[in-house]
Amino acid sequence: MSCEYIINVQGLTKSFYQYKSPFHNIYGLLTNNSELSSGKFTAIENVSFGIKKGERVGIVGANGAGKSTILQMIAGTLKPTNGTIEVKGRVAALLELGAGFNPEFTGLENIFLYASLLGIDKEITKSRVDDICEFAGIGDFIHRPVKTYSSGMFVRLAFSVAINVNPDILIVDEALSVGDYLFQSKCHRAFEQFQAKGGTVLFVSHDLTAVRNTCDRAILIDKGQLIMDDDPNIVVNSYQELMKTKEIQWLKSQVTIRSEYRFGQGGGKIIDIEITAKDKQDISEVEINTDFEISVLLDFAEYFHNPVFTLTLRNTSGIDVWGFNSRGINLCIEPGTGKRRFKVRVPNHLSIGSYTINAGLIDMPEGSQYIEHDHRWGMKLLSVIGKCCNIGFINMEPSIIQQGEKFNGY
Repeated sequence: MSCEYIINVQGLTKSFYQYKSPFHNIYGLLTNNSELSSGKFTAIENVSFGIKKGERVGIVGANGAGKSTILQMIAGTLKPTNGTIEVKGRVAALLELGAGFNPEFTGLENIFLYASLLGIDKEITKSRVDDICEFAGIGDFIHRPVKTYSSGMFVRLAFSVAINVNPDILIVDEALSVGDYLFQSKCHRAFEQFQAKGGTVLFVSHDLTAVRNTCDRAILIDKGQLIMDDDPNIVVNSYQELMKTKEIQWLKSQVTIRSEYRFGQGGGKIIDIEITAKDKQDISEVEINTDFEISVLLDFAEYFHNPVFTLTLRNTSGIDVWGFNSRGINLCIEPGTGKRRFKVRVPNHLSIGSYTINAGLIDMPEGSQYIEHDHRWGMKLLSVIGKCCNIGFINMEPSIIQQGEKFNGY
C-alpha cells in the first residue's frame, strides 16, 4: 500500500445472492454453492479511492446507493466479492444503532464490551471510563440496561466509546443524525480534535451542510458506482443536481397518470399555455438561467367586462414560488367575447427542479362580485435543468411581449 494512504480501496465489488428461502440461504453459505440462488444483486461495482492520514471524507448518495456497504467492508464486517481494501491502523466503526451492544447490559458494562470488540485492553478502558461517561452525558442512565435508552442516548454512548479509545480511523454511518443539535455540534468538535491528533474520519451523511463545512473531500456514490471524488462543494452540488434530475424523471412518469384539477363556471376558458425558449416551441424543459416566454390563449364564450388572468409555478413541496396577475403587470386584456392571446417574457432565476403550472381566469365587473370562470391546477409540467443550483427567485418580473386583438382561430 502506498505510504500516503491510510485507507486504499481498489476495484471494490460486492454482490449479494438472493435465495428462495432462509434454508437455501444457509445451505448456500455452508456449501459455497450459489446455484440455489434466484438471482444476484451487485450493490457495489468497481469502486476505487484512497484516503490520506488526517483527512475527513464524507460519502453522499441516495438511500440504497451502496454507501453503508462500502463502510461495512472497510470496517471488516462484510467481505468484498472482488477488489482489495488495505487499512493501516486501528478502526473504530459506528455503523448502525445497537451494533456491538448487548441490550440487557448496562451502559457501563457495554462500554467494556464495545471497547473489547475494538481490541482495547480492559485496563486502558478503565482509565477512560470517566471521559466516556462525561462525553456521553447520559447521567445515571449509565447504570441502567441500554434497552431502556432512547436512540439518542444510545448513539451518545456508542460515539463516546468510539472517540475515546484512540483509534487511528473513525468510521461513522449516519448514526449521528439521531442525536440532538448540541450533541451533533459536540461530535463535530470531537472530529476536529481527533483530526488535529492525526486521526482520519470517514462518514456517511445526508447533512449536506456538514459535508460542505467540515470535510476535506467528498465522494458521491450512485447505484453502487463512484460518480465523483472531489472538493465537498463540487460533490454536494453534483449530488443535488443528480437528485433533482431523478425527481424530474419521477414527476414526468407521474404526469401520464396525474389528472388535472379544473373548476369554474366555464363562461371563459384557458385554452392553452405554451412555453418557448431559444426559438424552441412548446417545450417542457428549460435550461437554468435561460429566459423563456409564456404564450397564453383564452376563449371568452360570454361577455367579459374586466378579464383577469393569473398564472403560478408550484414546486414539488406544493409551494407557489412564482407567478403573476395580469393587472399586476399592467397587461390589459380587452373586454368582450372571442379569443385572446398574449405572451410574456420570464427572466428565469428558478432553481433546478420541476414545477406544475396553475392558471386562472376571472371576470371582475365593476360594482359586482368577481366571477371565477376557469381554474386549471397542474395543467402542465415545467422542468428546469442544468449544471448548478440557484437559490432564490430574484428579478423574475414578467414583461409583456405581445398582445393579440380579438381573432378567430389560433
